[in-house]
Amino acid sequence: MHNPEKIIKKINILVVDDMETMRSMVNSCLKELGAERVLMECNGESAWKALKSTRIDLIICDWDMPELSGLELLNRIRGSERHSHIPFLMLTASTEKEKVTSAVKAGVNDYLAKPFQPKELEYRIIKLLRKVKIG
Repeated sequence: MHNPEKIIKKINILVVDDMETMRSMVNSCLKELGAERVLMECNGESAWKALKSTRIDLIICDWDMPELSGLELLNRIRGSERHSHIPFLMLTASTEKEKVTSAVKAGVNDYLAKPFQPKELEYRIIKLLRKVKIG
């Protein structure tokens, strides 16, 4: 069994959201968990560029963003041999069944509806880290 509390200190986490307050909230949750390497981007296009130059081990991404949505970013990542393995947690204000279904079909690892409590985000991150091999 992986120890997520130890793993999170060593991994590079990419947080993608067009709202600065949401990026800040997610970052605070990650810091509480012990994360030390968090990269933040404001849209899917800048996140895609960051992925090309930085090793990323976990992505926490909003759905609705300008330039490139979370689903479009997820599709690019799952279609990329180099990045397809990266765990992807989707955040969204929408809980429409069609959206959830399309995210699952695209290969999302987990899905969290906004607004959420920091403890729920923490739970989802730990659950993801226990499932995947990182490094």
